[in-house]
Amino acid sequence: MEETANVDDDLDLWRSVYDPDRLAPLLQPPVERPLRGVSHWATGTRDFFTEDLRWLHFVAARGGYEVPVLLPFLYTTWNWSGYADRGLTPLDASALLRRWHEQWGAELFFAMGPRLELVVDRPPLDPRGAAQAATELHAYCIDTVQDSVEAGDTMARSTMWSLWWD
Repeated sequence: MEETANVDDDLDLWRSVYDPDRLAPLLQPPVERPLRGVSHWATGTRDFFTEDLRWLHFVAARGGYEVPVLLPFLYTTWNWSGYADRGLTPLDASALLRRWHEQWGAELFFAMGPRLELVVDRPPLDPRGAAQAATELHAYCIDTVQDSVEAGDTMARSTMWSLWWD
């Protein structure tokens, strides 16, 4: 019975982090307009760049959401070679980016090494939509999105989503 109780506790913890309906009441009220997003990676405002060098790739694609499949190793890290240890494939990333594109107008803006940025045309402004975005961002990139409440109040409602994998 004790093992079953632990499973229930784990399930409650999982739901508290990944269930948008549980997260939404914890978020700030709706905002009138999106928060102004700031690029962290493409502008070199972080100390990760040793050179002021950027590559520009022109990719024949219907949308930025296809880039993970067309250039599967565009964003990886030295301790994350591709998607294998995260249980994701480039197709998984593409499907999620396409969902975000259709739902919130998210477009791939920058991808390099362990960094990925999306410009978001219609970020969710209400708590329920922000909770949905925050839980998906958290599930996709727990390295950046460690606190779903904070992400729901800030990043999810912003015009720029900056992700970084460790």
